[in-house]
Amino acid sequence: MVLISPSRRPTHATSVSVAKIDDDLFSILGPHDTVGFVHKVGPVYVALHGSELNHAVEVGQALSWDRAVEIVRSS
Repeated sequence: MVLISPSRRPTHATSVSVAKIDDDLFSILGPHDTVGFVHKVGPVYVALHGSELNHAVEVGQALSWDRAVEIVRSS
């Protein structure tokens, strides 16, 4: 996983790139655009699929960061 600024996009398609939006909100970046988001709510990580946060759809919840990112990527 690579943490990058929200203005950059990943250059390698097989790596997971993440942009921190807020203390508890991260965007998951694909090779050309945003794939989804992970929002930490208490002890739960909420996986959201979609390129825009206000239109993203919840696709799962997990107790671990890695599992939440996996859910976003597989949606």
